[in-house]
Amino acid sequence: MRITPLPFLGIVTAVGLVYLLAAQLGLSLASVHINVSPVWPPTGVAIASLLLFGRSLWPAILLGAFVANLWTGVSIPTALGIAVGNTLEAVVAVTLLSRGRGFNKSLDSVVDAVRFLIFAVILSPMVSATIGNLSLCLGGAAEWEQFGRLWATWWLGDAFGALVVAPFLLAWSAPSEKSSSRSVVESSLLLLFLFAAAMIVFGGWFPGRVKDYPLGQLCLPFLIWAALRFNLRVVTAAVLLLSGVAVWGTSRGYGGFVHESPNESLLLLQAFVGASALMTLVIFAVIGERKRTEAAKLALAAELQRNRRRIEDIVAHVPGVVWEAWGKPDEANQQIDFVSGYVEKMLGYSEEEWLSTPNFWLAIVAEEDRERAAREAAAIFNSREGGVTRFRWMTKEGQEIWVEAHSVVIHDENGEPIGMRGVTMDITPAVRAEQDRSELLRRERNARSEAEEANRLRDEFLATVSHELRTPLNAIIGWSRLLHSDQLDAGVIKHAVEVIERNAWAQKQIIEDILDVSRIITGKLRIGLAPIELASVVNAAIDVIQPAADAKQIKIQTTIDPTVLRVKGDAERLQQVVWNLLSNAVKFTDPGGIVEVAIRQRGNNVELNVSDNGPGIASEFLPHAFERFSQADSSSTRRHSGLGLGLAIARHLVELHGGTIKAENRDQGTGAVLSITLPALRMPQPTSDPS
Repeated sequence: MRITPLPFLGIVTAVGLVYLLAAQLGLSLASVHINVSPVWPPTGVAIASLLLFGRSLWPAILLGAFVANLWTGVSIPTALGIAVGNTLEAVVAVTLLSRGRGFNKSLDSVVDAVRFLIFAVILSPMVSATIGNLSLCLGGAAEWEQFGRLWATWWLGDAFGALVVAPFLLAWSAPSEKSSSRSVVESSLLLLFLFAAAMIVFGGWFPGRVKDYPLGQLCLPFLIWAALRFNLRVVTAAVLLLSGVAVWGTSRGYGGFVHESPNESLLLLQAFVGASALMTLVIFAVIGERKRTEAAKLALAAELQRNRRRIEDIVAHVPGVVWEAWGKPDEANQQIDFVSGYVEKMLGYSEEEWLSTPNFWLAIVAEEDRERAAREAAAIFNSREGGVTRFRWMTKEGQEIWVEAHSVVIHDENGEPIGMRGVTMDITPAVRAEQDRSELLRRERNARSEAEEANRLRDEFLATVSHELRTPLNAIIGWSRLLHSDQLDAGVIKHAVEVIERNAWAQKQIIEDILDVSRIITGKLRIGLAPIELASVVNAAIDVIQPAADAKQIKIQTTIDPTVLRVKGDAERLQQVVWNLLSNAVKFTDPGGIVEVAIRQRGNNVELNVSDNGPGIASEFLPHAFERFSQADSSSTRRHSGLGLGLAIARHLVELHGGTIKAENRDQGTGAVLSITLPALRMPQPTSDPS
């Protein structure tokens, strides 16, 4: 803030007048020399003024000191030299105090009190004492033989002024907190008692004729009282009160410091008062630091308490177990020293169970995960950093939950791992979601594979159908054209008619198979059930397939158990089943081979086996032998014709009859065996005639 000229001049004038009045008071106590006083309050006025208003106020000090010393009758150069010394004294003190960390005018720290003592009370008065005495001796106002004595008096008087007056002015110029009525009463009593004690010791109030007993220490308890209980205003007021009464009384011959020389008496008194003032200020500073330390401690404790409550609140709302443990995680003596209250909600176990049981976390890990969880935790501990691990915990009710533990490693001062802390979260919903997602992906892949396989089979089936329909149709068309040419003899015509008829029946069979599959898919295939002899059905089917077998010189052997019971079924559809089995056996049997047909009674079932000595069914194709459109060889160059529908239709028809069908290879690995099992029909027993 910039100071305007008029207020600045006013401040300079006011400070100069105050300095002049304080100087007149100090000079009134001079005895060794008119310009050298053992009590010099202006030093305190000068230092306090520059500290409060800035060093730019130095002209006020120079003017006041010059006028005060000029009135003593010394020459103008001498008075000016003394004034310069007094001004430099204050400037040096303020400059030294303002360096570094600055200066706290409240003097409530030991550092500031010591700095004030060194710079303002000890060093800066040396400047004034040296320049002032040199001015006196050089100006002829004092003898050089008196230089040492005058210098000591001057220095001690200025030190007294700096120590007693400056703190008083600084304290009472600063804003003060509002005091309670109780504090005002106590401080008033303190000053009253101190005044009474000072008057008794230094003011002649001691009863009796002798007034110079050395009882100065009686005033010290009151100064200590002030330092312990009150602010800087009361402390400096008490010091100034004691100093004023002591100087006044000693100058009149009272107290224990009175000697023949008034100057010596005041010097001894100043030593006592200075030591008392210094003690009081130091105690006040120590108490101030202690109060600040206690306040900071209370604030820190309150902050720690707030942080603790905040952390506890945060931990309490973390949806997981927050924990801390000491020791290796895979050792039986690992001790858990903290666990959040959420553990009871999450697992059902109380905090006491966790804290009282060593290595409790591992004891409740699912048995399948326990070894792995201990190994991973030990690896994280040995890494000295931290990590994440997943495992299953068992709740107190025996429920299995998935958890994920995020942990960090605790180290000692040497960097060695000594424990771990972290949080363990319940991730069961996430794991189940992952499992469900994996299952959906697996099903989707399977469905895609099935769809792709179905598309492939459909394409192969369409190609096969086209081929199978076109082959007999080509034969029919070819022989029909030859018949229209009228160039064939009777034998060739008969052969042509047979070829056309055979291929027409083959085409009809293909269409019938396709229609049967369509009926099976739509659920419209129906059968009529009636008691039938399975042997007659088998013989009829053999009669139909016999020409094809004879063409390949394949022998069909039949073995029928005479005890075989009848079955309940549709004779036409069962004949279709047996024909499909025989047709399949004849197709895959090499010329000159044998096809065996056997009917046996197996408990309550009738079993029909059709076996051949062909190459058998490939092992990878066996599970798909009865699937629609499924063929072991679906290539365009396959040796055997057919749509791959016969066995699928046979299986469906057998199942409609309540039976089962299966395919397997012979034990020797050559030839296939197709078996049908149908429930036998029990005939009712005739009742005996009672007559």
